[in-house]
Amino acid sequence: MKRKKDKKAFSFRPDIEYIKRTMNMSARFKLEWLEEFNIFINKALSKRKKGIWEKFRRGEI
Repeated sequence: MKRKKDKKAFSFRPDIEYIKRTMNMSARFKLEWLEEFNIFINKALSKRKKGIWEKFRRGEI
């Protein structure tokens, strides 16, 4: 499958069930989860993959 050259951005559209599940969680819980996830990702990914993710975020790929 060929990639479209003009589509570089990433978007996330949660469904209504996901929104309902998360809207009752406290902001503190959500931030703690996010921090733990970031720690995990930084340990699990190689420098090469982190670089690819950064380029993706900047819309370079």
